[in-house]
Amino acid sequence: MSTIDLIVLGILLQNPQNAYELVRFIREREIHRVLKISEPAVFKSCKRLAEAGMLDGETVRATGVPDKVVYAVNAQGKLRFKELMNYFVAEFRPYYFDFNTVLWNIEQMEKDEALQLLKNLQFQLQTAKGWIIEHEAEAREHLPFGPRHIVKQYRMTITALAQWIDEAVADYENS
Repeated sequence: MSTIDLIVLGILLQNPQNAYELVRFIREREIHRVLKISEPAVFKSCKRLAEAGMLDGETVRATGVPDKVVYAVNAQGKLRFKELMNYFVAEFRPYYFDFNTVLWNIEQMEKDEALQLLKNLQFQLQTAKGWIIEHEAEAREHLPFGPRHIVKQYRMTITALAQWIDEAVADYENS
């Protein structure tokens, strides 16, 4: 089950477009900041969904530019979209923070190096918190329900992580 496919199908249900337009849409709205998606994954997903018969593709030819395939979700794609929507809310799945592997191994480092790693993580989390707080007001005004609440969830999570790392750094400095 692919969250990338779910994102791609959802966007294409709103508006048929080619893969390059999808990537631009994702980049312009900074969707990659709150959902795990990469540009190469978008192209692969479009190809996979089309080959599986879930997208209809119409080749658009224009003078002086390469042909582009505009994708639209068909009936089979709508069924897959609903299947994926149900799958991802059917049960809570654990999530993992990659930085926890650093914490797991922190005692293997010299204390000053370990503290610097923790402070780097602290800086990254505080930077992310600042970005999301800055953009949340904009999200409230312009985003529909779903994306608006993803931004809120992200702000609440990053705020908790920022508080946690502040406590972790203080604890490490005092140990």
